[in-house]
Amino acid sequence: MSEFTTTAYTTDKATPGQRRVMLAAVDAGGRLPDGANQRVLNGLPESWARTDVAGGRFLTAEGRAALAPLGRFALLTRANPETGHLPGTTGHSDMLALVRDGLAILQDRDGHPLPLADRWTSGNGLRITERGRRLVGMPLTAPESAKRFPVGCTAMWKQEGEPARPVTVLGWPLIDGTVRVQPHGTYLRYAFDTDRPVPAEQLHPVPQAPKTTVAARTDDRRKTMTDSTPELPLDDELVALRGLAAAALEPMTPRANTWEQVKALEERATAGYELAERFTEFDRRATADRWAPREWRRGRDLSAEEVAALIERWPDLAALGSTFVRNLAAAGFAPFQMANLVKQVQGRRGLPEIKAGDVVEAMLAGGGEPRTIRLKVDRTPWAGGPDATVLSDGKAVTAVVTASVRVVEDDGTTTARLVADES
Repeated sequence: MSEFTTTAYTTDKATPGQRRVMLAAVDAGGRLPDGANQRVLNGLPESWARTDVAGGRFLTAEGRAALAPLGRFALLTRANPETGHLPGTTGHSDMLALVRDGLAILQDRDGHPLPLADRWTSGNGLRITERGRRLVGMPLTAPESAKRFPVGCTAMWKQEGEPARPVTVLGWPLIDGTVRVQPHGTYLRYAFDTDRPVPAEQLHPVPQAPKTTVAARTDDRRKTMTDSTPELPLDDELVALRGLAAAALEPMTPRANTWEQVKALEERATAGYELAERFTEFDRRATADRWAPREWRRGRDLSAEEVAALIERWPDLAALGSTFVRNLAAAGFAPFQMANLVKQVQGRRGLPEIKAGDVVEAMLAGGGEPRTIRLKVDRTPWAGGPDATVLSDGKAVTAVVTASVRVVEDDGTTTARLVADES
């Protein structure tokens, strides 16, 4: 019984009498019935039924292959052991032979047997019988190992000298010690992605990802993280993406043979597929958070000396303080934006008290280079916009920045409109 193999094949055909005797032996665990027609038993080749020391005769792997040639044998081994369904589309000749020998049966979705004429009705399909299970060595009930690797679960297939590869388990272990699996992944060889029998001892459980406990935080973004799938910071994820991109562009070894070139192309395809998946998630997170990786930002981390030099060049920034200037620079603020922020805040405090005859100095509103004007007003200024004030000297009106308006002492020579460039 330990000589089951899915590769045994014979071109010899059994007679109807021999087929009936060998099918009865399948039902009896492999032993040919002693009460069978002696002429039929004598006509069986020794390669189909060997004789033991006690005189009993037992089916061999070659004899089983005579009952179900390679194509039908493989079809039976692919049956779902839990439901009994045979996969794919079975040829008409194979279907007739399987049903004739009692290896399969046509049933509806409720398990009721049907005539073969109803094969094409929706919901009807071929299911392996108990005799078919015995022929291919499929257990009649779930073995103990099926609890570890149930049908449909993911396992790791580890061959000696090869990296572990994830596979989907398609069946229970057969009597020959193999399990049919479906490899995962996108590869360049069709034959490498088809389902196949592999030794049961080469299957291992999928390693569990380490669980990380996330402390309770008030940050809403951190609350979206789960214990089993912690998210890397965007800066660390960017480093990982660059590594995958480098792997996808890894040059081939010069004068490599065909196998090495195919292997390199497979590794490139795997790295490129993972890169596409992770970058899609990276883009989603960066878009949702509105917070790109640090090295992509326009902000700068200023030292104490750089902050002092910046305040010396832009005196208005002194009102913010060195710490606030450093934080604004890290967030991407340019110096002129910080200065405008100071002026907007100061502008909300209101104008100084100005009356007719006062000499006023202010910065002209509008674009271009900042310029300062000094004139003697002939009336109280009035608002010219959210951040502008209008001054009048009796000859014309001028819009100035509200935050820059200040009263200066009258020296008797400032009645003219004096405009000076600001350095």
